[in-house]
Amino acid sequence: MKLRLLTLFALVPLAFATPQMAAAGDLSDNAQVLRGHRDADPQRRLVIGGDCAACDFSGTNLAGAHLYRGNFSSADFSEAQLLGARFGNMRLDGANFSEASMREVHLSSVTMSGAVLSEANLSDLRAHQVMLQGANVRHANLTGASLVQVSLQGADMDRADLTAATIRSADLREASLRHAELNNVVLQHAIMHGVDLTGASLVGIFLDHVDLTGADLRRTDLQGSRFRQVILSGADLREAEGVTVELLAEACGDTETRLPEIDGLVLTACTAAPTSTVPVDERAFIAEAEARRLEQLEAAQAAFANALASVQSRAMAAGGLEREALDSAREALREAARAQAELARARAQTGWRFEMRRSEVGEPMQFLFEEAQRAPAPPAEPALPAGGPDRSDPR
Repeated sequence: MKLRLLTLFALVPLAFATPQMAAAGDLSDNAQVLRGHRDADPQRRLVIGGDCAACDFSGTNLAGAHLYRGNFSSADFSEAQLLGARFGNMRLDGANFSEASMREVHLSSVTMSGAVLSEANLSDLRAHQVMLQGANVRHANLTGASLVQVSLQGADMDRADLTAATIRSADLREASLRHAELNNVVLQHAIMHGVDLTGASLVGIFLDHVDLTGADLRRTDLQGSRFRQVILSGADLREAEGVTVELLAEACGDTETRLPEIDGLVLTACTAAPTSTVPVDERAFIAEAEARRLEQLEAAQAAFANALASVQSRAMAAGGLEREALDSAREALREAARAQAELARARAQTGWRFEMRRSEVGEPMQFLFEEAQRAPAPPAEPALPAGGPDRSDPR
């Protein structure tokens, strides 16, 4: 147990406590401490976990921070510096990110229903399996963003800038994108029933397997855009610019579809509903994220076992590690594996911070962690002493 605590101490140089050691009130106090250090080193890495609902992180510098497996619903991140931060397997429903700097932020398996991201800088955002139903994304900068398996159902994205963004497997039903910038966007496999794109700029957009049933595209700019398997049943494209015969060649509609008053425009009647696009299921992707986390835990335990075998075989072959150091390293890995297993069984929400430092961990442990990244090597044959075996030994 002493070695376990020592190892964690070496890996946890920051001030936050684990959820088992700190209640939500303690995390709230830590959030208050962060507010007092708004000019902290932006390269300092924090890993924050546990529940911190309604905590105040407004104006803090959390650049590069990792936030995992916690409930941060209604937390205030307004005007926070979050460059390169990562949010994974957590709830941020109703959280406030207004005017936050979130460039290159990664979101994975996160629920953000009703979150406020108005006027936030989300350029180069990477979002995978994110629920943003009813979110306020007005005037947000999403240039170059990548959104995969996201739900923006009913979201308010008026005047948002999504230039050069990539959106795949998305649910945008009833979303509002009035006067938004979607120039050169790649939008694939999306449901956009009833979406409001009035006055939006869609110059150079590529729509691939997109269902725009009942969408409002009046006064949109579609110059240079491309359609592939696009459903326009009941859509309104009156006064839209850039609508050509070539654009509509791979689209279909019905008698309710309204086209610009341009001679020669013909729209093929839709014969079947799309089969490849389905709404994002929140419960399904949360279950998938949990299964993926357990697989990662099992992989980590296997890596620990491989590291032990590799270190032991190398030590026996070359005598590179002293027995005491090898025993300490072996015990440390076993403790770490047991800790991982306990976390998996209890589904604990951990807030440990990992920051490797050679001076703190020491050469044997540093070598051990490096070995964990390699495949185990087969045991080497024992070397014979010079001149052949000593036959004088009676044993």
